[in-house]
Amino acid sequence: MHARAPTLLLVTALGCAAAPGPAASGDGSSSSSGGTTAPGSSEGTASSTGTSGSVDTSAGPDGATEDSATAASSSSSSGGDDPGPDVDLSDPQLYEFGFTPDQADPAATLHLGSELAALDTRVTPLGTLVVYLHGAGAPSTCGSAEHGRVLAAMGFHVVQPCYVSDYGVDNCGDDIGGCRLEAFEGVDHHAFIDIGPPDCTEVRVAAMLAHLQTLHPGGDWQYFLDGTVPRWDRIVISGISHGASSSGVIGMVRSVERVVMLSGPLDTGQAWLLGTPTTAIDRFWGFTHTADDQHDGHLAAFEDLQLPGAPTDVDTVAPPYRGSHRLMSSAPTGDGHTSTQAGGSSPADPGDPSAWAFAPVWRTMYGVDTQ
Repeated sequence: MHARAPTLLLVTALGCAAAPGPAASGDGSSSSSGGTTAPGSSEGTASSTGTSGSVDTSAGPDGATEDSATAASSSSSSGGDDPGPDVDLSDPQLYEFGFTPDQADPAATLHLGSELAALDTRVTPLGTLVVYLHGAGAPSTCGSAEHGRVLAAMGFHVVQPCYVSDYGVDNCGDDIGGCRLEAFEGVDHHAFIDIGPPDCTEVRVAAMLAHLQTLHPGGDWQYFLDGTVPRWDRIVISGISHGASSSGVIGMVRSVERVVMLSGPLDTGQAWLLGTPTTAIDRFWGFTHTADDQHDGHLAAFEDLQLPGAPTDVDTVAPPYRGSHRLMSSAPTGDGHTSTQAGGSSPADPGDPSAWAFAPVWRTMYGVDTQ
């Protein structure tokens, strides 16, 4: 398939003041196969790996596999007349990108770590974007490169934005949902924090997609934009810890493809957990580890949300886990809280160090086998 021409987009929040859009790169291209290039000193970096190249996986196995249908057309998860994104599959490889929020949008001023994105054209694109949210704090690298590679190997487009998550939820009193919603929308929902449109998650996702379109037009990243806002009905919102709870809040106020919450949500007893979600509750999934100090709180949040099914042990029950969306594990790990995402603490298959033990869990939660 051939790439569409890059399009510059003005990014704005819903009902918010407009934030500046990204500047165009010189030729709108990213790297070629088998190497690493920088598309421009002010545009961040992009790396790509051809089928004969390699990707740095020193932090742990990424579980990426090649798909024999690499030359197939892009598919659409929702069917109908929508053909999905027009992804160029002529040079199969893993594309990975890193840039700061102010490189995607000069108006961004807070939490300017490295945002991540990935697309693996060695597999048939699913036509669905995963927006993956990191945990609490202000990390220098936002998200998990390993988890992004796992998702990309499944066929997803993946973006991992930097967003404001260091305000301390204890400061939000009985309205933690208000703080999370302001961090997402850039609209005043809570007196404790002050987060404007250029620094809110929703605007940053749109800015990332517009910026990625200039870096890598062959990925057709602009497909996931509806004018100047994210096309939420083609997006899985997901995250770990603080990002899991924030993903749950986003599923409450936007109609998304799916909500995948790892080591979360928490927010015990908070009103947002008892609300009526805009996204159907049977599209919400939660995964917790029994060695996580927050495990009991996660189970309580699953109950408050009324996730389908009963708590189910993925170590002893095979997919689709009796139809439960309340999943848990007791697999050996050095850190139960971070084990639910791909990375150093997530258990790997001892017989295959390139595979993650939780790969079947993630495939189920993210809906890969139902695309």
